[in-house]
Amino acid sequence: MSAYRRPWGRGTGLAAAAGRRLGAAARITGAQSARLRHAPFALFVAGLLAYGAAFAWHLLDRFDLVNLIRDVNRDDSFYYFQIAYHLAGGEFSTFDGGLTRTNGYHPLWLLLITPFYWFFDKTEALFAIKAFEIMLVAGGVALVAGAARVARLPWILLFAALPALYGNPALFLGLEAAAGLFLLGLFLLAVCLFARDPARWRWPLAAAAFALPWVRLEYVAVSVAATAALCLAEWSGRLPAALAGGGRDGWGRSAPGLNAAAPLSGAVAGILAYFTWNAVVFGGVVPVSGAAKQWLSQLRWERSGHSLTDNFHGFLRTGFFDDELLAALEVCVYAVVVWWFSRRSRGRDDWLLLAFLVGVSGLAAGHLAKFAQNVLTFYHGWSRFDWQYVPAYLMVALVVPARCGVAVWFVRRFVGPWRGSRIPSLGIVVAGAAFLFATMDFAAPFRFVDRHRDVASSDWQVHAYMGTMAMNRLLPEDSVVGSWDSGVMAYFSRFPVVNLDGLVNSWDYLRARKKRAEAAFHQRYGITNLVASSFWPPRDATLLFENPGEADRSAWFWERMEPHLERQADGVGVLVDGRLGQAFVRNCTDALAEWTWAGQEEPVRTAWLQAPVGFCTSTVVLPHDALPPVRAAVAASTPGEYLADKVGGRRPVIRSDFDVYVVEDRLVYVKEACGPEDVDAPFFVAVYPIDPDDLPGSRRRHGFDNLDFRFDEYGDRRNVRIGGACVTEILLPEYGIAAIRTGQYVGVEGGFHHPWEGEIRP
Repeated sequence: MSAYRRPWGRGTGLAAAAGRRLGAAARITGAQSARLRHAPFALFVAGLLAYGAAFAWHLLDRFDLVNLIRDVNRDDSFYYFQIAYHLAGGEFSTFDGGLTRTNGYHPLWLLLITPFYWFFDKTEALFAIKAFEIMLVAGGVALVAGAARVARLPWILLFAALPALYGNPALFLGLEAAAGLFLLGLFLLAVCLFARDPARWRWPLAAAAFALPWVRLEYVAVSVAATAALCLAEWSGRLPAALAGGGRDGWGRSAPGLNAAAPLSGAVAGILAYFTWNAVVFGGVVPVSGAAKQWLSQLRWERSGHSLTDNFHGFLRTGFFDDELLAALEVCVYAVVVWWFSRRSRGRDDWLLLAFLVGVSGLAAGHLAKFAQNVLTFYHGWSRFDWQYVPAYLMVALVVPARCGVAVWFVRRFVGPWRGSRIPSLGIVVAGAAFLFATMDFAAPFRFVDRHRDVASSDWQVHAYMGTMAMNRLLPEDSVVGSWDSGVMAYFSRFPVVNLDGLVNSWDYLRARKKRAEAAFHQRYGITNLVASSFWPPRDATLLFENPGEADRSAWFWERMEPHLERQADGVGVLVDGRLGQAFVRNCTDALAEWTWAGQEEPVRTAWLQAPVGFCTSTVVLPHDALPPVRAAVAASTPGEYLADKVGGRRPVIRSDFDVYVVEDRLVYVKEACGPEDVDAPFFVAVYPIDPDDLPGSRRRHGFDNLDFRFDEYGDRRNVRIGGACVTEILLPEYGIAAIRTGQYVGVEGGFHHPWEGEIRP
């Protein structure tokens, strides 16, 4: 019997060995095929990163210091840069070189940029930080793509949706937006990986939730909302059965929900640690900058009256909330619907999609929390800055992929494994991708760079820089400067600059401001000069005052200014620094500055801005090939001559409180007898296109483009006050225009009142 069985047994052993070899070969082939399946997505991620690198190279190659000051950094971003500079030099959390200790910033972004000041000087660091900022955005986009890939969303939708984030200038303004996008992408990826293997990824998710408040305080709403939703799903026993059934270290209820409780505990611990650190080190639980803005809002409401309805409408009109609120509600509905239909499911795909939607719903919760906080605590004119709404931008970029993913999930779930379900699923994906490709503009970031390159601007940050250059020449070595809106000034000043609006000063100083006792702090800091370079008129003048009151500030200014001017021309003092020129003149009523430089055929004329200390200033950004000598002369002009030159003899298309002219590609608003009350009310501009498809995607459902603006805000506008007249202009879109409605609006209870309005039909 044994002799008979031996060959059979030997044959069986050979067959088994052959089977093992074939199985191993099959496994190798399977691994290779898996790598091949992942190769397109890996190339896609590499393309995202390469796109970011190309954008960074293009921007830094085309931009110079002027552009970095004017176009892609804000004065608030220089608060970060200056504190990071001191931190890198061994001084702890100070804006003014150790005179005060401040927490008026979001810590994570500050820590990320501090190492640049170990290796670069102040000017070089601006370029290095800008490149780092763009690559953070690229990394955040790649992380979001990875999260959607884990959730098994079709990556072709990501290819069409995610690069849109590169076209959002709000992410590249030198503030915490880029770090916020990166960390939100990391959190979203951790949520999706957690759904795949809760036991393995619970603590990484907890760490990501812990870090979110440190990059921006209101992001705690994102982490708490998402992790609390996971806890509720676990404790309700309504998880997909494949996960809720337990298994080795699974979601079993006997472990008191450790897998879900760990991320929630990380989110709660993050905000508690943040509050404790602020309270112990700085004397206040929140950043002093937010507390200062809240106090200033209360002061404004005490003077003008507070209306919650007006404030609500003011935020809605900024453009950051209308479509974003609808997207937030839409995503939350998707999460609830998928959870309801998958609560008894046995498929892991249900839970992966649900986890992705939970993460995006966290972004929605963060946006809703920011909106509620703003309406309740901040005046709408002081907290509507676009870099604050990164969760909204990310959420809107993911709405269409989420919409298509949910639709495909419904088809597969209710049609079943029937092969025909692939046809409608493929149709949904193709339709979504076609929509995204049709609305996507891959060249937008590069046009953003080219549009801002070599464009003459009267932005006040340029004037703050020029004023600082003059201040560095004028003041003695032991000076200490006090200023408001002082980011650019402090960064380029050779003197300590104390921030007097309280945004990056100490909590003690803010409490003193509330008690109207800040003068004692001025003496404590040893302030010798006050410098005004701010949003308030005159925006384009940097004014220097001796701290003890001078009887004749004009005489003090000229006595100290004239010996330090680099050039004197036609009785006008001119400062020249690189591409920037600034002129000062004693009496500039009804006059223009006329700039000429070597090789120039036609002079450039700019309006003088009158200051309340007896002089005027005008600044121009010169072309790259402009070389000294640069001269500024007074070009005498009456308001009538200036307006005639501006509108070229045209007749106004609207005659009302303001006369409105169409001049080439601009609307020009003119009022010859103009007071502050005439420009306090915002202007509204509703542009109706000939082809509705020309409208930006967010405006198509409204049927018109919204170009509302304020007189004292800068963008594609130039504002002039000359001889009692007010002139402002706005650049019109390039597409065909059917009609324009414009005027001014004033908030009233329950809506808005139009002091004047008119319609233009080109």
